[in-house]
Amino acid sequence: LDQRKFSLKPYLTEVIRSLGPRLKQTGHRIEIEGDDQVKLTSYPGAFSQVVTNLVMNSIKHGYPYGGHGLMRFEVYQDADRVILQYTDNGCGISPENLNKIFEPFFTTARHGEGTGLGLHITYNLVTQKLGGTIRCESQVGQYTQFTIQLPIEVRKS
Repeated sequence: LDQRKFSLKPYLTEVIRSLGPRLKQTGHRIEIEGDDQVKLTSYPGAFSQVVTNLVMNSIKHGYPYGGHGLMRFEVYQDADRVILQYTDNGCGISPENLNKIFEPFFTTARHGEGTGLGLHITYNLVTQKLGGTIRCESQVGQYTQFTIQLPIEVRKS
């Protein structure tokens, strides 16, 4: 989990490529948009885990009725911050559940199918290890969107 400088969009592309076999089974598509030039001095391992958790969460919970989903990452820089926006066109999250998604052990999965730790771990990685913020908005039946803001250079933890 060493800190280093990396180009965000190419690294994001690699992480998504590593999820290829799981995605192929589902028929979902992932698009990556935004600025190719954004660089981050941060923890690529933690960043990779965040991206993986978001995608797996969409696959697990976003498309309970099947269908071919579309997940989009958008990367851009705003002054000394990097904004990563992740959106899926899945079933959405109800308002009463939206407040709980980052809590440990909260899951909407059927008994024994989810630990309820994926988004809790994601939240902790973003806010502690990566020194950023994460928020989520959702419209039931339409989309779920996570907005992550990260410092261009994270302080060593």
